[in-house]
Amino acid sequence: KSFFEQVCASLPPQLSLIISFQRSGPMNRAPNQVEMGQPLRAQGRELQSGFHVYERQRPEPNSTYEIVGNDFSQLIEFQVHPEEVITCEPGTMVYMSPGMLPDIDMGDCSQGCKRCCCAGESMFRLHFKNEGDEVERVAVTPSWPAQIIPIDLATYDGLIFNRGAFLAAIGDDWHVDIRTVRSVGIACCAGQGVFMNTLHGQGMVFLCAGGTVMTKTLAAGEELVVEQQNILAFEKTVELGIRRFGGCLICCCGGQGLFNAVLTGPGFVMIRTMPLSKLAMALRVQGAQGGGGGGGGSAE
Repeated sequence: KSFFEQVCASLPPQLSLIISFQRSGPMNRAPNQVEMGQPLRAQGRELQSGFHVYERQRPEPNSTYEIVGNDFSQLIEFQVHPEEVITCEPGTMVYMSPGMLPDIDMGDCSQGCKRCCCAGESMFRLHFKNEGDEVERVAVTPSWPAQIIPIDLATYDGLIFNRGAFLAAIGDDWHVDIRTVRSVGIACCAGQGVFMNTLHGQGMVFLCAGGTVMTKTLAAGEELVVEQQNILAFEKTVELGIRRFGGCLICCCGGQGLFNAVLTGPGFVMIRTMPLSKLAMALRVQGAQGGGGGGGGSAE
């Protein structure tokens, strides 16, 4: 077997399938083909359910960031103009040009505690500022296998996003806030906790999402039943609720729990197929089984 096949054999089936698909598809693209995300205008094939598969489009001439890679792992490179600041999660920087000055803070104590204790994000924010006279560059990547989704807050101010999805932002005209859910039942069973994260401002922010990203605009009163952890983000006009999935037998043996989340329109929603919690569970199960088919056996 080749080295690639040996690596795939040692991975969980879900990851092996994803890597095999990427090897036969996007990873074989010409190396000079450059792609760039656009703020939620990149809509791919439409399903009969009304969902669109999120796909990146070609860059706009005046854009200051590039998103490259495949759906399994992506990187975003920023062109940083003099006095401009890029903010990202700690530990996500890949490379930068020498003129970038790194710094870290938590805003103020209340903001840091709010992010850490209520929003499920890091207490600290990593900043990269260009203090020179030339355009500099810095690149960041999610800390786990994920796509990068650009969000234009001028259009989606107040967007609610799932914890752990924030990656980076351009400038300082943005902030993260929290919003309390409507009831104790939603807090316990909707997968978002007592507080939901909200994005505000006029700048560009970037979320990370594992697997395939699906988008849909719900009509007024239209409901969508979703597994809680598969929610990536939704507009502030969308209401979050819960619905019982079934009885005790389904709860114990169906793998979906006792409740699902319900999103009620009007508004825009984004769904991801491989949240970090599901990926971590697959890796734990694989580890408990003693690894993949390529390792650990004794020779006859």
